[in-house]
Amino acid sequence: MSSKRKGMEAEGKTWNYHDILAQFITMHNKKSNVLLIWSGDWPTYSSNSDKYYVILAGEGFDSTDEAWNWCKANNYGPNDCMTIDLQ
Repeated sequence: MSSKRKGMEAEGKTWNYHDILAQFITMHNKKSNVLLIWSGDWPTYSSNSDKYYVILAGEGFDSTDEAWNWCKANNYGPNDCMTIDLQ
């Protein structure tokens, strides 16, 4: 749902740790199973040298099609909702 790192320019501002946490809290207040992870802790992201704080929907799906359908049904576009297998 979101991937940000300190100093990243996105959505009209330069992000800092407070902004990242505030975005997570806002999303978590709307949907309690939202998760915040550090991409460096997950092998799925290990090929990327840049590490990010990633906000996940906390939903599980059997296929990427099912995940994309969830994104669309919840009004998340391709820049805000990516299907990632964390296993």
